[in-house]
Amino acid sequence: MVNDTTLLLGLDGVSVIRVERLGDGTRRVHLATADASARACPVCGVFAARVKGAATTRPRDLPYGERHLEFVWHKRRWWCREVSCPRKSFTEQIPQIPAGPG
Repeated sequence: MVNDTTLLLGLDGVSVIRVERLGDGTRRVHLATADASARACPVCGVFAARVKGAATTRPRDLPYGERHLEFVWHKRRWWCREVSCPRKSFTEQIPQIPAGPG
């Protein structure tokens, strides 16, 4: 899936919601998940159908040019619908920005 965010940041699977400039000149980039496969449970692979809630993360160490960018990823937490799966819920993730522990 190639979109403007992929072309600009080299991140496939997310899109830019908005960008704001902070007092120190840093740009804060707000991201949303744009890849439906992020709804797949990382343990069993079943696609979730029910949202549990919202989560916000701040991915770090994402390379981008000479100017510092701060990223805020607004994503969803999903219920895994596979009864036998030990993972009851999970947050969206993409290969370049995997979910943290938990």
